[in-house]
Amino acid sequence: MKLNCKHQAALASYARSVVGAVVAVAATGNYAPDDLAKAAVAALLPPILRWVNSSDPAFGRGSH
Repeated sequence: MKLNCKHQAALASYARSVVGAVVAVAATGNYAPDDLAKAAVAALLPPILRWVNSSDPAFGRGSH
């Protein structure tokens, strides 16, 4: 399956969110795998919020 540019950009955005969330949790000294996994799941929120926003020119529903 080949991703188009919009999907690649969305995945890159998610990857940046994951890195930030996981680093933030680890910076508190919490290296528990389940907590790091929760941070990775929580990192889905920013890209989802961008997708829900139809006026977001990059990822919003209906954007080109």
